[in-house]
Amino acid sequence: MENKSFLNEYKAYFIIGFLFILLTYWYFFLASIANIDYVYQFIMQILQGNINGQVVAFESLSRHEQMEVTLFGPNYSAIAPEFIRAFEERQELLPIVFIVEFFLFLSMFIITKGRKQAKITKAEDTVEVYSIFQRFVLLINIIIMIYLFITGFSITFGNITNGGELARFMRASHEMIGLSWIPIWFIMTIIAFKDHKYFIRPSAKIWNKIFLRGKYKHMDRINYYMYVAFGFLLVLSGFILWNMFPDSSTYAQTIQLKRLMIFVHFMGSAIISFFVFETVYSYVVSVKGYIPGLIKGRLAKEYLEQLRPDVLEEDLA
Repeated sequence: MENKSFLNEYKAYFIIGFLFILLTYWYFFLASIANIDYVYQFIMQILQGNINGQVVAFESLSRHEQMEVTLFGPNYSAIAPEFIRAFEERQELLPIVFIVEFFLFLSMFIITKGRKQAKITKAEDTVEVYSIFQRFVLLINIIIMIYLFITGFSITFGNITNGGELARFMRASHEMIGLSWIPIWFIMTIIAFKDHKYFIRPSAKIWNKIFLRGKYKHMDRINYYMYVAFGFLLVLSGFILWNMFPDSSTYAQTIQLKRLMIFVHFMGSAIISFFVFETVYSYVVSVKGYIPGLIKGRLAKEYLEQLRPDVLEEDLA
């Protein structure tokens, strides 16, 4: 049996954690021009039930400042002004950045993981891996996330699309499809939770039609928890944004919260996209034959023996 040290066994967690620390430090303390102290105070204020963003006592402001706050909200260059500036100043560069990032990740995955293919001699000897319910959830989740990424970027790159009926439709449909993704995200979170070895299974036959089979490798587990965590941020911020329709009487009281939610939504989509791409590549691109098996719900037994032996360990009866 291979003897692995603790550091070697869990190196994926340490690497991802270290990169997140570097990313957080770089963004909040080097790249960001936001008032971090104000953002912190505002979040503390939200936890106390106050969402207007006025962390300085209103009475301490001059009469003119009080009038501005009443009409336009707190006059702070905070939350993420660079996000607003990017919308106007850097939209032409952002698509190039994402394209370079995409091919950089693709090259990295090809070099490190290659492409796996099972040697199949008995194609008719198959095993049911996905029930109809699981197939529906997995496929609809894939379709919805693709559509949300496309329509979400169409909103971010508004200067490129130049508005019009198509852009308006994509924005409106992004909101409605996003709402429909909330229950799908929640169901995916439940059925893809594979670390359930301590759960009592009264019927393996019923259990395996609801929960996905197999065990997570370390990177797969990280991808799953990132999907859950940042998916939650997307769901929460998206729902709040959809539910907020400030008119002239509520604009000043809600604008700071809306700015914060826009930033959280953008940040969540940017981070989750990497882990979604890693998952898609690992399961779909680097392993030949996964998509047909997902659509049909069955995979060749030899395929599972060579590439997914953990699935065969489950009770498939």
